[in-house]
Order: sequence, then structure tokens, then C-alpha cells
Amino acid sequence: MENIKQNLSKLDSATKKSTPFDTTRGAKLKSFGKNSKFTFRKTFGIDSLKPNEVPKIAFVRSMILPGWGQMTNKNYLKLPLIYGSAGVGVYFISFNNNLYHKYKDYVVEMQLQGLTEREIDGGGPYSITLITTAANQYRRYKQLSFVGLGLGWLLFAIEANVSAHLKTFDVSNDISFKISPSLLNTSLNNNQALGIKLALNF
Repeated sequence: MENIKQNLSKLDSATKKSTPFDTTRGAKLKSFGKNSKFTFRKTFGIDSLKPNEVPKIAFVRSMILPGWGQMTNKNYLKLPLIYGSAGVGVYFISFNNNLYHKYKDYVVEMQLQGLTEREIDGGGPYSITLITTAANQYRRYKQLSFVGLGLGWLLFAIEANVSAHLKTFDVSNDISFKISPSLLNTSLNNNQALGIKLALNF
């Protein structure tokens, strides 16, 4: 019995040593909360933006509302493209959703009435299997339309971020390209040869 107690105490002490308490967790949570508050205040214009903060805030704003990041960058000419693309995405979602529910209702109605075939919009008759396949197809189209709208939303947010970065890119006259003559050491008898040196200064 005494041996069992000793083994249990050793096991307990080993477990405590192998899983030390993470003292940095509280600091990480505090830092995350501070950064979130900072981002929130900058995003909604409570605090003014510094030039180096614009790319991040433009991205966050675009994720909240399409086109908001472009407005932050003053790229107003891109707004028709953004909202036109969003309108097309919403149209296809609505279009495919309506057709999905239309054919789904046909299937439910046929099952309740015990029918295996029926006419649709003056055409047919179509089998319940074919109508079920059409309903599933339009359901997939609707899901793909949601995916396309989400990807477009993300791409425009990335574009706002990249555009904000490019606005701070250095295109001053300090960037230059120079060509000058130079003497090159050769491996033959330690001689030198005339050459050209290319220099690109940033």
C-alpha cells in the first residue's frame, strides 16, 4: 500500500513538472484586446489614420463593406466595378435559389400525390428523378454563387490593401541607373581588362 502511494505521488509531481502554467497567456489576451480596440477606433474614424496604417485599415474596411477600402484610398473610379460585380453575384444567387426552390417544390408535390412524372412550363412529362437532379444542380449553383461572391469580396479587399501600399511606394528621382567604364581583374597572368559597370541606386 505504501509503495502505491509513493508511485502515485511521483506520478503527480511528474505531471505538474511537465505541464507548467503559461504565464504569457494573459499578456497575449491583453495585447489582442488592445489591438482590436485600436483597429476598431481607426476603422470607424474615431482616431485619425497615420500613412503607414492606411493599408491595414483599408483592408478591414473593405471586409466590412465592399468599396469602403477603395473610398479610403480615394479610388472612386473603381466603385462601379465593385458594386457591379456584387450586383451580378447577388443576381445569380437569387436566380439559382428561385429555381432550386421551384424544382424542390415540384418534387415534394409529386411525392405527396404519388406521381412519377409531370409537365413543367408546358414541357415534358419529366420524371421525378430528372426533376430531383435539376433541383440538386441549382442548389450547387447557388452555393457556388455564394463562394464566388465571397472570393470577389476578398479580392477587392486585397486590392484596397495593395493599392494603399503602392501609394506610399518611393518613385522619386533618387532612383537612378548609371553605366560607367571599369577595370576587371582576369585570371590570366593577373592582367586587367576594360569593362562596363552597371549601377542601380535606390
